[in-house]
Amino acid sequence: AQDAELVCVRSYPEYIGEVSGYNYIEAKGRIPGAIFADCGSDAYHMENYRNVDHTTREFHEVIENWKQNGITPDKHLAFYCGTGWRGSEAWFNAWLLGWPKVSVYDGGWFEWSNDPNNPFETGV
Repeated sequence: AQDAELVCVRSYPEYIGEVSGYNYIEAKGRIPGAIFADCGSDAYHMENYRNVDHTTREFHEVIENWKQNGITPDKHLAFYCGTGWRGSEAWFNAWLLGWPKVSVYDGGWFEWSNDPNNPFETGV
């Protein structure tokens, strides 16, 4: 839908399918059509959402990261990651910003990739 986006809150190597991000997830790639929300360096870090002391980055920094990738408050945004925690953290940022239509696909890449009938994408 043009008024909705599936938002991938993973690292770039995970997003393009170079790595799964987890030693217990074999499949590599992303859910088709997902847009990139750039969590940071890998599956265990959120430096694009957190300061060095692990507090949440300033709202304008998060918004700028999202805006560069077409993530805007006028759409329904469903955040996902590998297992749910990064997607939930991004969702919480959007909720704190008062963005009206946000949700989490908590099954994430782990659940999606475990069903061989589900399609996936790799590459840029």
